[in-house]
Amino acid sequence: MQPNGGIHTRNTINRMAEAMRSIGDGCTREDLLLKGFTERQMYIFGPKATELATVMAQAE
Repeated sequence: MQPNGGIHTRNTINRMAEAMRSIGDGCTREDLLLKGFTERQMYIFGPKATELATVMAQAE
């Protein structure tokens, strides 16, 4: 499910993944709220962002 699709979706996933990676293993919903993400964004993009953040962390 990707509302707006395209570049906006990819940018949101990338930003969320980067926020997750920078926070680290203890990243919570509250951490992401403080970074400016909405509950809806976390519900829609969270799973893909988590996958991307994991790949990013393993690549370091």
